[in-house]
This record gives sequence, C-alpha cells and structure tokens, in this order.
Amino acid sequence: MSQSNQQPNQEPTTQNNESSVGSHTHRSKIKREKVEFSINKDDDNIPVAKYAKPLNKNKKAKKKKGKAFKFFVTLGIVVASLLLIAIITLVVLLFMGKSSMLGDNENASKNIAVPSSVQKAEDDYIIYDGHKYKYNKNVTTILFAGIDKETSEHREGVVGTGGQADSIFVLSLNTDTGKYTMYNVSRDSMVDVNICDTAGNFKGTERMQICLAHSYGDGGDTSNDNLKRSVSRLFFGIPVNAYMSVDLDVIPILNDAVGGVNVNVIEDLSSYDPALQKGANVTLKGEQAEIYVRSRDVSGGVEQNELRMERQKSYIDSFINQTIQLTKKDPTTPISLYNSISDYCKTDIDAAKITYLSSLFVTNGFSSDENIVKVPGQAVMGEKYAEYNVDNDKFFEEILNTYYTRVD
Repeated sequence: MSQSNQQPNQEPTTQNNESSVGSHTHRSKIKREKVEFSINKDDDNIPVAKYAKPLNKNKKAKKKKGKAFKFFVTLGIVVASLLLIAIITLVVLLFMGKSSMLGDNENASKNIAVPSSVQKAEDDYIIYDGHKYKYNKNVTTILFAGIDKETSEHREGVVGTGGQADSIFVLSLNTDTGKYTMYNVSRDSMVDVNICDTAGNFKGTERMQICLAHSYGDGGDTSNDNLKRSVSRLFFGIPVNAYMSVDLDVIPILNDAVGGVNVNVIEDLSSYDPALQKGANVTLKGEQAEIYVRSRDVSGGVEQNELRMERQKSYIDSFINQTIQLTKKDPTTPISLYNSISDYCKTDIDAAKITYLSSLFVTNGFSSDENIVKVPGQAVMGEKYAEYNVDNDKFFEEILNTYYTRVD
C-alpha cells in the first residue's frame, strides 16, 4: 500500500443530544471536521482512513505471475523456432551435400580402363571371373591430400611451385548405403602425370611418383586438377568428384582443436621427441602431432614411407573418432574445424558436403582396420628415388567391391 497525502472524503455526521431544561428542549450540534490522514508507506501502525480502498496484494502477485508466465512462453516459442530453423537448415545441408556429390558420374563407366583380366560388356556392365557386375553411379570419390609446401611460398599463376602431395587419401562413398572406404595411396605410386612448362603449357605425360602431380601447378586449381587427373588414372579412370588439399603445417592446429590426439607410438621417433618412444601411449600436442604424421628417415630405405603411412593410419583413426565424439556434443564441430584451417587449404567441398560427410561418420562410426585400405603394391628403389608399383589386378578387386554391384 503506497498512498501518500491521501484525502478520503467523509460524510458529515450529526449527533442529537436532548436535555430538558424546564419545558424547553434543544439540540447540541457536533462540529463537522474534515479528517486528513497522511499515510506513510513505511509505517504499518498508521491506520487507513475509513473510506480508503485497500490494495489487493493477491491481485498484484497474480499480475506478476501472469507476466512471468507470458515471458517464459514467449521465450519457449523463440527457442523452439530457432531449433526448428536449425533442424531445417541441417536437413537442407544434408540433402544438398548428398545431391551435389555425384556430379561427374553419369557417364563414368564409359571411361574406365579395366585390366586385361576384365571384360567390358554393354553400357555400365563388366564381366570378371565369370560374373557380371554393374557400375554404381551413386558412389562418389573425394580426394584428400596433405601438401608439404607452406602456403606463403606459393606464387599464384607460376607453374612448378605447387608443392608435393606428401599424403594422399581417397574416400569412396556409397551415397545410398552410407558405406565408405578410405584408400591410403602411397606418395611414391607410379602413374602417368601431365607435364607443363613454366608458362603452364601442356608438354605431355610422364610416368613418375604421384606426389609430383601437385607440384606441376600453382598450388591452387592447376595443381589440384593435375593431382585429381593422376588419381583418376590410378583408379582406372574413375572420376574424382571433390577434393581438399591442405598444407601439412596445419596438423598442430587441427590436432589441438580437438583437444589432442591419443596414439600408441608404433615406430620409435625419440630422436625427434623423447616422449615418442615405440610402444608409448601419448596424447599428441602441437608440434608432436606434426612429427608423428610427417617424419620419415629418407636415408632409411624404400620402406620408410610405408612405415609413415602406418603411423598416419593410426593417427587418422584416433583423430576422426575424437572428432566424432565432439560432433555428437556439438554438430557444428566439423564446420568449426574447417574454418580454423580455411586459409591453408584449397577445396571445392562446401558446408553442405562437410555436413553430409560428418553425419555419415557420426552415424556409421570409423575404424581404420575396417575403413582404411592400402592400395596394394610393392615399394622398390628406382634409379634415384623410391617407387611404388601398384598391383592393378589386386587393386581392381578392391574397386569391384567398392564401385560395382554383382548382378548375377
């Protein structure tokens, strides 16, 4: 109750006193006065005037509760609307990502150069070992390459400064089933590579290590197009639908962005870091991760790159599973990781494709033993450098399992 200087109106009152004095009767009149009360809101002992209307405390409390209820209802509607928008956005990104993965696949089977042990049949069909297979146009191929040259050293438009593709992984993904295989390609795999002069003019093809394909370019589109072309040749002409190439210097950034990556050290690297002794269990931090993924003893023979590929396989297994756990808590994790390295990579994989790919990893899980396949072959010493000769017959059997469906 807070009424200051309140002046309630009072009706006049009359009291009649009759007294007998002799035979005369008279009335005594009571003085009419206007009563004023000054109500002090801080003093509970001061009475309220007779006709002052007291405030209803319950009504005031109900009004406050009503306003609070309306606020929380409104807040709930806003949150629900934002959540709905987020879900719709995610669904759209997933759909767009899937639908944009198969751009060059419609006539892909016509350009596949099968080994001599395989017979081509009509349209999308081949015959192998007495059985008929059909090419699956819903399988997409994505190239991931780690480049050993810093971005700052690239000179746009100058051919020959693109850097070598030190690590090459090819993801083959069935968009119908969600099943995928990640092929680990040796950097020393021998394949035909397009050669360009310093002006960028095509001079022909030469058989060389596939890692050099990226160096014949400017570190941007021309380098990646050349690498995609050579990877496609290695994969019997199957088109590469998308790619991402990153400078390997970003390894510490990605590694620490997921809180470090735990590995069992499978090769002694204590000469680089005392903690990286063979058999040790280490959560890699910062530069440790780069040492583990990139280091190799070039004087140690042709098997050195094979040993490094095994380390890379174990690292990728741990990194992807760590990322999956983070993505389950925060679905924006893959986009955040991409944004953290966007200045150091070249790619045609957009947010929709990243969202789609990450959803598959989260749904299906990842195991290097099941999902990573090394392209079969043998490492030998060439005239100057190590060479890896792919076993095409064995490799095509892998291709059959991934890109074809048996129909008889």
